[in-house]
Amino acid sequence: MTAATLQNTTKIFKYSYPTCTNKEILYKLEVPVEIPHNGSTRELVQRVLKMFHIPVYLEEELNERLAQFVSEETKNFHNERDEKLLNQLKNSEINVEGIVKNWEKLFKDNVVEFAEQKGTPDEEVFAAAYHKLVHSPALETILQVENSYAKTVMNTLKNRDDDIAKLTLSQTEEMEEKMRLLNTMTTEEEINELAARHFEEQALVSGRWGSQLDALWQTQRAQHRAWLMNTLDQYQTTAALNTPSNSPIGTFSGPGGGSEPPSPPAAARLEESFTIHLGSQLKQTHNVRIVAMDLLDLCTVDHDNPTETSRRLQTSLALYSTELTGVVLLSESAPSRPSPPTTTLMAAARESTEHHFPDVEQQLREITDKVKEPADKRNTQRLKEQTENSNSGSSGNGSSNSARLRPKRNLQTGDIYVTRHSNLAEAHVVFHLIADDSSLRSGDITSRHPVILGLRNILKAACSNDITTISLPLLLRHEHSEEMTAAWCVRRAELVLKCVKGFMLEAAGWGGAEVRTLHFAVPPNTAPQVFASLANLLPSIFRISNPVKFKAPTQ
Repeated sequence: MTAATLQNTTKIFKYSYPTCTNKEILYKLEVPVEIPHNGSTRELVQRVLKMFHIPVYLEEELNERLAQFVSEETKNFHNERDEKLLNQLKNSEINVEGIVKNWEKLFKDNVVEFAEQKGTPDEEVFAAAYHKLVHSPALETILQVENSYAKTVMNTLKNRDDDIAKLTLSQTEEMEEKMRLLNTMTTEEEINELAARHFEEQALVSGRWGSQLDALWQTQRAQHRAWLMNTLDQYQTTAALNTPSNSPIGTFSGPGGGSEPPSPPAAARLEESFTIHLGSQLKQTHNVRIVAMDLLDLCTVDHDNPTETSRRLQTSLALYSTELTGVVLLSESAPSRPSPPTTTLMAAARESTEHHFPDVEQQLREITDKVKEPADKRNTQRLKEQTENSNSGSSGNGSSNSARLRPKRNLQTGDIYVTRHSNLAEAHVVFHLIADDSSLRSGDITSRHPVILGLRNILKAACSNDITTISLPLLLRHEHSEEMTAAWCVRRAELVLKCVKGFMLEAAGWGGAEVRTLHFAVPPNTAPQVFASLANLLPSIFRISNPVKFKAPTQ
């Protein structure tokens, strides 16, 4: 686009009006107007009226004429300009590439001048550095450094537990002595004062150790990040990795400075693995494994066991990848008041410093705050629907309706909240599924049960967030109870397997990642006969990939 095609032009606006005494004599007015006109036509009219002493009764007519003139001339200007540009484009007279580059330059200059200056966040820089180092010869060193940090935390936790245990023991003995002397040398008021003092001492000790642990976690987190960035700089400059002299790896060694003795072999557990196909036309291959184990074993790390390094190895390699691992835990309470197994998970996560994500307690606090608004909207909507339904029905049982229409808690059965971890054994993401234990004890739940629908939402979230391996409780229970007979287990497992199969077939149309590995966990004390019955359900529900056997003809 040339400068000539963009240059404004000047047009002469002509206007004639008669005199007051003789209508045959006309005054002729000629005013140059720049087209396109960037100003106001009414302002130009006022200037013309004042400059040429035109009667004010002609103001409205002059305004109308000038506005019409500017509109027509502007339209003609654009038509002529566009026609000229189109002809130049047809004749290849316009440098389109130059125009694009010019616009690109102008856009960049405008963004640099007015846009908010933002750099790459520190979290993304650290994530990229960690991902690069764990896929380098520094992987073993990183795991050893993290393990040494974890041992320091565990020693601090042990000292805290010992200190609290000693205090509790001394307070118990003191209270027993006071109770023995009750009504002889001690009064009830003194015992109450002693109990209050014991409570204050317990709170003081717990708070002091809590502050020490928080300071230790923050210090280790900062030191680990600084050491990791220094290691990356060294790796990029020298292409070699030498452990710095002030690195915590210098203190990492087994007993007596030698290698640690091998741990005793773990007891064999019941498990079966299958390769299945889903889909009728476009088949997808998945690995399905049924195992008798506690799902919390996937979260707990034994830092004193050298064989645990292999478990942490894969977790570290896949931390910033598209092959994440998730675990489903059933919880009976909201994150504000965690209950087992969430409390057990929290204890396992706090045995070592979380270097990549917020602390698990901080995550639960954030979830509690963020879930209030959407939960209140949902509860309000449901309460409104129930009110309308109750009003349309009979009005004789008002007291029962009022009790039934009371607001419910924020998180209800079937809801899910998610925590992220980098210091667990074999899990990056933990799905906490709210489950009412009383309803799950009965064996007559259906596919529309809120917990079953919660599993569907978990699989959908996994496909949307690059989680390709999921472990979930097959019986929707973490422990055995009296009502869990063999027939009960088979019915529950059949329901869950069929629902999960349908959800995975549905997930094929959701897009995103593909859940390639499914672990179905049953309680670890499951009888071998019951486990065999549950394992036999898989070939009947899923399409198992079996090798084709070919028998050569005998000659």
